[in-house]
Amino acid sequence: MAVIEQRYSKSGATSWRVKIRVKGCKSESASFKRRTDAKRWATKTEASILDGKYFKHTQSKRLTLSDAIRPYSDEILGQLKDPFTRLQHLNYWEKEIGAVLLADIQTPLIIDCRANLKHTHSNSTANRYVATLSALLSFVTKNRQWLESNPCLLIKKLKEPKGRTRFLSSQERNNLINACKNCTKYPEMQPITLLAITTGMRRGEILNLRWKDISFKTQRIILWNTKNDDTRAVPLVGPAFQALQAWSKIRPINNDALVFPSRVEGNSSNVFHLDHAWRLVKRDAGLTDFRFHDLRHTAASYLAMNGAGLRELADILGHKTLAMVMRYSHITHDHKHQTVSRMTDAVFGGK
Repeated sequence: MAVIEQRYSKSGATSWRVKIRVKGCKSESASFKRRTDAKRWATKTEASILDGKYFKHTQSKRLTLSDAIRPYSDEILGQLKDPFTRLQHLNYWEKEIGAVLLADIQTPLIIDCRANLKHTHSNSTANRYVATLSALLSFVTKNRQWLESNPCLLIKKLKEPKGRTRFLSSQERNNLINACKNCTKYPEMQPITLLAITTGMRRGEILNLRWKDISFKTQRIILWNTKNDDTRAVPLVGPAFQALQAWSKIRPINNDALVFPSRVEGNSSNVFHLDHAWRLVKRDAGLTDFRFHDLRHTAASYLAMNGAGLRELADILGHKTLAMVMRYSHITHDHKHQTVSRMTDAVFGGK
C-alpha cells in the first residue's frame, strides 16, 4: 500500500514523499516536488512490485555484466563437459562490456560487439560468442531475476557457411601423430589425438572420459553422457588402443578418476586444459586452418572412404539424424560407385 506525505523544508518549500509497503517485499520510498508526480510513481511502482517486475528493474540498474559473470561461472561452468571455450567467450564479453550495467545491455550494443568480432572471426564463431552471452543473460533472467528479459533473443544469427569437411591428408596425419609423440611436455596429446582420429569422439567426450568407461578386454569405450544425452559405445582399436594402454600404466587406483585430468596441482577433478597443448602440436605439425574438431571430420571422412554408409556414420559419431552426416555423402557416393564398378566388372567381365 502506498502512503503519500506532504513535507516542508526549513525554507518553506513543499515536497511529497511516497512510501510503499507490500507484504513480503522490502519497502520503497521516493520524494517529488509535485503531488501528481508522487501519485504517478506510487501507482506505477506498486503495480510493478505486485507483478514481480520492480526489483528486477532495480537490480539491473545496480549490477554490471561482471557481477553476473561471477555467479554464472561458479554455478554453471563447472557443470559443462568442456567449459574452456565458453570461458574464452566470457573473457571477451567481460573485457568489452564488463563494466556496463545490465539494464544498459541492449540489442544494439550486442550487435556492435558482434560486428567487432567479425573482423577477426568467422560468422559461425561470432554466433557462438553471442550464444554464450545469451546463456549468461538467460541465467541472470531466470535464476537471479536481475533482468526482465534476455536481449540476445532478439538478435538474428549471422548466416553461416555449410559445415566444414576439412580433414587430414595422409602426410598431415603422420606429421600430427609424430608431433604428439615428440611433445614430451604433454604426453597425453598422443592418446587424445589418436582417439579423436580413430573414433570421431567429440572433444568434451574425450576430456571427460573416466577409467571406468574404458574396457581394454572388450576393446570399447562407453560414453554415458553425450551431447545428445544418449549412451554410446565406441570401438577402441588400433593405435588408439595401444596409446591408451600405454597411458594406463600411470593411471591412479581410483577407477572413477579422469583419464585426462587437469595438470594444475590439486585440481585433478577438473579436465585437462587442451588448448595450449593443441596449439603446440599443431604448430610442430605445420597444420594451418585446422581445429581440434576437424579431427572428428577426419574420422568421419576416413570411415566414409572405407565403406561406411551414412547410417553407420551417424551411429558411430552419435548423431540422432542423418542430416549432420550428409556433408560426407559425396564420399560415400564415390565408394558406392567403386563398389558397383567392381560388381559390373565381375559380372560382365570389365577390363
